Amino acid sequence: MTNKQALSCQCLCGQTQVAVANPPMLRFHCHCTICQDLYKQPFSDVTVMWAKDATLTQGEQVAYKRPGLLLKRGVCIQCEQPIFATMTLFPGVKLAFVPANRYDDQVRLPQVTAHIFYHRRQSDSDDGLLKVKGFMKSELAISWLIVKSAFTQLFMR
Repeated sequence: MTNKQALSCQCLCGQTQVAVANPPMLRFHCHCTICQDLYKQPFSDVTVMWAKDATLTQGEQVAYKRPGLLLKRGVCIQCEQPIFATMTLFPGVKLAFVPANRYDDQVRLPQVTAHIFYHRRQSDSDDGLLKVKGFMKSELAISWLIVKSAFTQLFMR
């Protein structure tokens, strides 16, 4: 993705909108039971970017599900669909997560790199991507993919 023009995202009802200033650094499929429940689908298809690059531009009313966890999953209060999540890695370093199907222009998104929490899958996926089973292995794999993508985005441009 070389086009740096902002990407726009919106929930299903259109009441909550997000602008993504720079291309997401990573995209993955999460098969954890929390995502299955929240997305009402077998897995979530999620993009990752620096939080400073993702801004709520309309519908500032987002309810955060399971707010005690490290990952704060935000849903539109109108349609209750996932739109925006955040995670603080450490003070001053925060990530944002936006579901891939919320982007108006999905062609500009990075390719999916992996399936995590694959032991919780509802069906097999024969796509040739990395499939990580187990809680700790999934957490470590996504952490590594984020660090690797962040390093590439910051230093290898």
